[in-house]
Amino acid sequence: MTSTRLRVLLLAVLLAPALARGAEVVGLLPVTGANVDQGTLEAARDVLRGHLETAGRQVRLAAGDPVREATPLEAAAAAQAVGASRAAVLRLSRLGAGLRVRLTVYEVPGGRQVHVDDMAAGSLDDLDPVLQRLAQGYAAGSRAAAVAEIDTVTGKEAEPLRRMPAARGFGVRLGGITPLVPGGTESGTGGGFFWQYDSRTFFIDVSFDGFWGGHYHDVSTGFGAYLPLLRGNTTPYLGVGLRYAWSRFEGDWSSGLQPQVAGGVMIGRLTTVQIRADVTWFYATFQNAGRNANGLLWTVGVVF
Repeated sequence: MTSTRLRVLLLAVLLAPALARGAEVVGLLPVTGANVDQGTLEAARDVLRGHLETAGRQVRLAAGDPVREATPLEAAAAAQAVGASRAAVLRLSRLGAGLRVRLTVYEVPGGRQVHVDDMAAGSLDDLDPVLQRLAQGYAAGSRAAAVAEIDTVTGKEAEPLRRMPAARGFGVRLGGITPLVPGGTESGTGGGFFWQYDSRTFFIDVSFDGFWGGHYHDVSTGFGAYLPLLRGNTTPYLGVGLRYAWSRFEGDWSSGLQPQVAGGVMIGRLTTVQIRADVTWFYATFQNAGRNANGLLWTVGVVF
């Protein structure tokens, strides 16, 4: 007898959450909206009711003002009048071609907010999948954005993301190199070309350069990333980069990576033609004639 009672008690404990969920009754108030016609609002209420019932909720239609969104206490009172334990309030707002859909659920009695979620619909064609996901998100205790399925992806979500275009330009620069290694202090000259991409908050370049001195030659290709310090037409900047270089010192050719740190100034950043003047310190991770070379590159370039 004791064993039977224990089994019954255990079964009751296991089934209690499911029974509680099955007993939840949602009082669905009239849907209100801004810049949305009455027919759409009534249809949205019917569609949401179906999706809530499919998600395992009992739904009873509650009375309410079809024009003004109910307050938490008003919603709770309207739901309590039909014997519901939750009050659901749906609001549709159209701005331009887009539609915003918000579902708020309140506790009965008291009007404490227990769930709120919203989604964007690109058009009225998106309204059905949006309402389905709002209902599923509420039933799962989650957000509508997290319960998407292959047949509930909206047209709004399928649109490609908009991106701010980066200003692009091709540049040519001339300058010199000053090696900072014993026996290689004689400066040389050279230059190169680069492609620059400016994304407003930072800019990058991809470059190819060559410099020749009396004792040190350096040819490299690489990239750099730079942070402008101002947002005006003329701005100083700091940056870092990495190049792959082929260098010759005392007749010995070697190649490898050269990290770099740079600083400079850009003139005409707000126009289609810019002037860049910068100084770059580089360090060779490989050796020439038993030394790790480092030095300064100083250049002036034009981007167009």
